[in-house]
Amino acid sequence: MSHDPQARVLYGRRVILRPWQRGDNLAQELWPRYHEPFSALWNLARISLYDDLSGRSWSSQRYTWAIDNLQHRLIGRISLREVDTDERTTRLGISLSQAYVSQGLGTEALSLFLDYYFGALGFTYMYLDVAAFNRRAVRCYEQLGFQYLESEWRSAGRDPTLRLLDDPRYADLLPFFRRQRFETLVEFYEMRLSCEQWQARHHTTLH
Repeated sequence: MSHDPQARVLYGRRVILRPWQRGDNLAQELWPRYHEPFSALWNLARISLYDDLSGRSWSSQRYTWAIDNLQHRLIGRISLREVDTDERTTRLGISLSQAYVSQGLGTEALSLFLDYYFGALGFTYMYLDVAAFNRRAVRCYEQLGFQYLESEWRSAGRDPTLRLLDDPRYADLLPFFRRQRFETLVEFYEMRLSCEQWQARHHTTLH
């Protein structure tokens, strides 16, 4: 595995991936809020049993990439957490500014990154978790070859957003929620992509 995961800038057709810089934190904070009414529930805390038993330290900054458009404007972020350098696995985090969603830019950026992730970086698996009702994100991951492993139900407590579930306009989202007496649970999908799956898919696409 490469010892310098941020040695390269990656160029795509419409996006550029580069090492995350301190100034990008402020730029990200200035992104407009999402219009989707349930977006506050996309990132409910995950109970992780992950523990780095290897004793190795790793820097979150070192495993974070900025997504720029061709005008060099920051439009997104890709990060890796739960980095296991022995098993060569990580967990994906990706976010895109509201102004740039639904344009295929996130899919393009992630596809570009996966070539690097399974190539130069030498990882064997990538894991992710995604809110099941965030169907745009789920479709993106499925298109890239990620496969569903299992579901996990996370507590949303009494988030005010949950009142919208009584609105008939959102009735199609009800299967992704479990309403209990003192809290509401939200379904999250655990998904995984292997190096072999990605390379086979990429080879098929090229031919």
